[in-house]
Amino acid sequence: MRSLPAFKSLYSKTVLKKMKIAIEGCCHGELDNIYATLRHMESTKGIKIDLLICCGDFQAVRNQADLHSMAVPTKYRKMQSFHKYYSGEKVAPILTVFIGGNHESSSYLWELPYGGWVCPNVYYLGYAGMVSYKGLRIGGISGIYKKHHYHLEHFEIPPLHNESCRSIYHTRKIDVDKLKKIKKPIDIFFSHDWPLGIYNYGDKRDLIRRKPFFKDEIDRNALGSPCGFELLRQLQPSYWFAGHLHVKFAAIVPHENREKQPKYTKFLALDKCLPNRDFLQILEFAEKDPEIMNLSYDLEWLKILNSTHPVGEELSENEILDAFGTDLTIPKNFERSAPLHLDNAVQASKSYHENSQTARFCNKLKIINPCHSSSVASKPMLRDPVVNPEDIDFNNVKYAEVQNELNLDSNQSDCKQHIRQSERPYCLTNPINPDEIAIDDE
Repeated sequence: MRSLPAFKSLYSKTVLKKMKIAIEGCCHGELDNIYATLRHMESTKGIKIDLLICCGDFQAVRNQADLHSMAVPTKYRKMQSFHKYYSGEKVAPILTVFIGGNHESSSYLWELPYGGWVCPNVYYLGYAGMVSYKGLRIGGISGIYKKHHYHLEHFEIPPLHNESCRSIYHTRKIDVDKLKKIKKPIDIFFSHDWPLGIYNYGDKRDLIRRKPFFKDEIDRNALGSPCGFELLRQLQPSYWFAGHLHVKFAAIVPHENREKQPKYTKFLALDKCLPNRDFLQILEFAEKDPEIMNLSYDLEWLKILNSTHPVGEELSENEILDAFGTDLTIPKNFERSAPLHLDNAVQASKSYHENSQTARFCNKLKIINPCHSSSVASKPMLRDPVVNPEDIDFNNVKYAEVQNELNLDSNQSDCKQHIRQSERPYCLTNPINPDEIAIDDE
């Protein structure tokens, strides 16, 4: 009779508790529908989703005044549902972390350059950032790449007008350089833009078949963000998630590695939140530190922010821990900085709001608050930048529905749950909206 050594080895190993993280492509203000879909998944699958990550175009619109800082055609300036979470009428049922895209309530996000709570249980990562959740290191960068603004500072000041409404969400080199200083391994990185050339590591032919208007840029190797690919190569995160191009696409990027074990990044882009679209995926991760239940600052990132700031007092890691607390838990210190939405009321746009979260964060880290009135007053008054004639306008493009299923299970992927079209709740199985916002790549 054969012995069963395999069973003995199972019990001799430390079994790490698993958690489920939902990844969402472009939000476009559809918080109610996204949370409804996740609740449906939880009830039908008998699972609990611990964290939601949104890859941009979040649209944290607090009131009508915020609509004027969102770079979309006037007919798309709609309140959607975020204002209910901002006012306290609703509470986000799942801890949510997001980065900015190119359709945002930019006046609000301007208040939180280093990140912060936009409402209870919903955290914005800032222009660039790194946090930790149950020991999992999660980093990201907001915006999309445009070369004519890449080397500039963040010069925009609310109220935003004309082109500053667009330039404010263009990725800056100063933020990329900070991320490049990260040395410790990253579990998840996410962006709005795709890294340049990522299509070369997946089924490029199928991508072009589904999105034929991408072909010219792909042939010129011009689709995506060059600084994004630089970060992908340098940081080598285990996973990279993105949105922006409104299509689901998977890829695996191998990296050079001196160790014997191969190293690679699993990339997944997802669609926008619309019926019958691939906008959600649930992945399973091991809890590296299950004792820490809250979202936490990342010590290495705090040190980078402090040491790269041109003005201020440089702090040691111990001094940072003294200021932020040894467990680095992000305080749940959300406070409203702008008026609530009033139905059928026209609300004037204030020049800008100072956010108490940013003030406290900068004070602890001994850096200048870029949103303080004194800092704003010292910024040079730059006129709105000239529109780049090379910008590509996708506003009139029609999109084919995406029906195929892409799986990250190959090469030891942690993907365990996959949302299929038939599993979506009734609220998301209505006909496709013909007025959906098209990709605006300016």
